[in-house]
Amino acid sequence: MMKILFICTGNTCRSPMAEGIFRQMAREAGAGDMLVCQSAGLSAVEGGPVSPEAALVCGEIGVDISGHRARRITGEELPVWDVFFPMSKTHGYILERAGAPPERIYIPRYIADPFGQGPEAYRACRDKLRGELAVFYGELAGRLGLPPLKGG
Repeated sequence: MMKILFICTGNTCRSPMAEGIFRQMAREAGAGDMLVCQSAGLSAVEGGPVSPEAALVCGEIGVDISGHRARRITGEELPVWDVFFPMSKTHGYILERAGAPPERIYIPRYIADPFGQGPEAYRACRDKLRGELAVFYGELAGRLGLPPLKGG
């Protein structure tokens, strides 16, 4: 079982969107029982709600993240995760400085923070995440022998 942690700043937009979308991808591919994923923020306010726009645009593609509550990553949990998926190189650098092994940090192409913007910015973020997560899943599938994504 591979354990994946999606990381952003506040854990109210990008990382919960990534967690929900990736969980759906894995489930639809038939790999849901082989992958465990969560999300956290580097400076999250514990228990804060997901951004309404993030919930809206994920709902548009059948992903319900409305019940998500923000949480801050702790140094003690770093050894628990097999792979970290930060939303930027800066997040990856901070994780590495905190003790996450660099070989466990997967850096996607930069995913812009839609925080404080309208639904169109969130849709652009969602769609960028979908593309980056499909590439990430493909790399994991090759390494772990996971079933391929549907339609891809």
